[in-house]
Amino acid sequence: MEPVTIDRSQHVVSRKGISPEALRVLYRLKDAGYLAYLAGGGVRDLLLGRAPKDFDVATDAHPNQLKRLFRNCRLVGRRFRLAHVFFHNTIIEVSTFRAHVPADQAPPGPHRVSTPDGMIVRDNIFGTPPEDALRRDFTVNALFYNIADFSIVDYVGGLKDLDARLLRVIGDPRVRFQEDPVRMLRVVRFAASLDFAIEESARQALLEMKELLALSSRERLHEEMLKIFFCGRSEAVLEELFRTGLFGTLFPDIAAWLEGPEGAAGRAWMAKALRQVDKWKAAGLRPGEPLLWALLFGAYFEAQAAHLQEDQPGLPLPAAQARSAHDHLLNPSHRVQIPRNAARGAAEILAAQSAFARTQGKAPRRFVTRHVFRDALVYFKFAARLHGRDEALVEWWMRFLAETRNAGPAKPQGEAEDPAAEEASGSNII
Repeated sequence: MEPVTIDRSQHVVSRKGISPEALRVLYRLKDAGYLAYLAGGGVRDLLLGRAPKDFDVATDAHPNQLKRLFRNCRLVGRRFRLAHVFFHNTIIEVSTFRAHVPADQAPPGPHRVSTPDGMIVRDNIFGTPPEDALRRDFTVNALFYNIADFSIVDYVGGLKDLDARLLRVIGDPRVRFQEDPVRMLRVVRFAASLDFAIEESARQALLEMKELLALSSRERLHEEMLKIFFCGRSEAVLEELFRTGLFGTLFPDIAAWLEGPEGAAGRAWMAKALRQVDKWKAAGLRPGEPLLWALLFGAYFEAQAAHLQEDQPGLPLPAAQARSAHDHLLNPSHRVQIPRNAARGAAEILAAQSAFARTQGKAPRRFVTRHVFRDALVYFKFAARLHGRDEALVEWWMRFLAETRNAGPAKPQGEAEDPAAEEASGSNII
């Protein structure tokens, strides 16, 4: 297969935009006689004039050869065998060119394993640059930058799709989604993150095959949800998850609630929560996972807590809110494996909300020393402004917090405060 090759003088990618660590890896491979390509999203982002968040390298060197070439290297992964090359505070991921071989054509052996449903669970068949490009997920993610001559190498039409701002799945979308259903979430995330349109055959396949997400590892779906949270356009991703029905596959009970009388308010809450997360991302902040889940599903948790109190008269509100958050985040019907400590933390945030009404005596000073206080305050401010309530109480707590800071308050119990939550407790809330 002959690629489209764009000479250095005809594209905008410069070594100045590539991290020194990635360049060291590329040149070490080249000098050792191996092919050395910058690959994937880094090339895409450089061509779009964006700063890549990371740099991945593709080569014809096999994992054991990489291990010998880089002393600061560790081989990782079972499904895909990769090399992580470690620097002081950076990891460069290096992969060997792989081939996309249909399951019925794969040679026997442990390097390629798939389930009876066609989902690939291990894939370590090495290949050539064009084979590697064809096995990647999207055309715009299959572009290479060749460090040997600084050219862009395109085997799949990614440059045209980049110009058209179109997200196209490589190969038959139905086959690719069958092989790895998580690709459907990646389609939605990348399209929203890049503000690209989804190519029509991929969109149609996604609509028809969304239930296949139930075959995916719950841990992988959790990882993908965190990527959605921190992609910078999570609000847009949420809207696409609703449009495609993928949200209902991931969180069926919450999706059913959103179809009811409280659904419009619930959607507005979720959209505004992710708008706030996007603001934090733009400011370089990363709140903890318990706060993320509490904010995203807070309206649902509060509604379910009210139902619990109706069913169990006398159940205190903090207990009802904590139980609602904890039990629903760990609901086995969800396809996302939310860690127990994150569910517990979200439950604590909800349970702490009633403490903001106690402003007399020693209660406020004791409250601010609790490890949950910062995240609870973020949630309280968010809910107050969304509902147009408790504004005076929010102002009281902000004044009290400023006064206790000036007075040198005791260090909060537990771990050090999350810098994202620290900033969020100030003026960075919508």
